[in-house]
Amino acid sequence: MKKTALSLVLFFMWGCSFGALHAKVDEEKEREYFSLEVTLSDVSKKIVGHYGSEGKTLPPGFDERQFIALLERIYPDKSRVERIRDGYRIKARAVDGGYAVILCDRETGNKLLEDLSCTLDKVDIRYWDKNIAVACEFEADWKSLCR
Repeated sequence: MKKTALSLVLFFMWGCSFGALHAKVDEEKEREYFSLEVTLSDVSKKIVGHYGSEGKTLPPGFDERQFIALLERIYPDKSRVERIRDGYRIKARAVDGGYAVILCDRETGNKLLEDLSCTLDKVDIRYWDKNIAVACEFEADWKSLCR
């Protein structure tokens, strides 16, 4: 009887510790992605401002290489640029005078965020907080999101 009771207590303690560990991992991911969203919003302001101050729009061939190269040149916090460059799979393209950038998980290939630079104060699309896998592809109906 005592062995059974002790086994049950140990089993429940193990389960509780696992649940606490899972909650801590989720909390860390949430902090990471919220911080990333703030950075991408700031990046949008810098990129749009950079081209706007020159009286230009983004070039039609704008891509992830140009996105990172521009950030390395104009973005003041180089550690944030490194975090984006090294931590995520990136896709970028010019859209309607602005740009879209996607950050995807390097391991799973799932899309985490897509910023369309049409709303400079927030990231336009986020998937990291959904329990779904989304391919690392640009949003097809992006215009409806920028109205």
